[in-house]
Amino acid sequence: MLTGKEVYLRGVEKKDIAFFYKIWCDDEVRNYDISFIIPPGREFIMDNFNRFMSLSRKYLSIVSKREELLGYITYEEAKDCPNVYMIGITLDKAYWNLGYGRDAIEVLLSYLFMSRAAKRVELEVADFNERAIKCYNACGFVQEGVMRNRFFSRGSYHGLIIMSILNEEFVP
Repeated sequence: MLTGKEVYLRGVEKKDIAFFYKIWCDDEVRNYDISFIIPPGREFIMDNFNRFMSLSRKYLSIVSKREELLGYITYEEAKDCPNVYMIGITLDKAYWNLGYGRDAIEVLLSYLFMSRAAKRVELEVADFNERAIKCYNACGFVQEGVMRNRFFSRGSYHGLIIMSILNEEFVP
């Protein structure tokens, strides 16, 4: 378990899947989720839980200090370069703008830089997701570029902003 000021991160448990499925089915949340694909049925996910949890992308549940499940955060080491990680985060919209996302990201960054010897952590974010961009900037991420017309949401194509933070830039 990884602990922050307001949240802790723990391995995903089977009982979390129903909550995650609710998030995945929320149109507003899906508008911002750049990696979203239509999920298979909940039964399929439950039946294949162990297989999903053994993929190279690691999922951690974000839980408040009051034991509320808030969402999940992911990380995956780049296949072409050691010690470089890609992260992503999804929170239920009821927990947006409350500082939980920032706390979860800071906890994960600390883990990746201090325990996994990360040299670089990167992410992609939809160019219209101002709330997330503000959060990532506050966590120390720097914008590196934009992939134009790379993401389809809200009936049109949008850019994806590439952001990163390097080991020497991270302040625990």
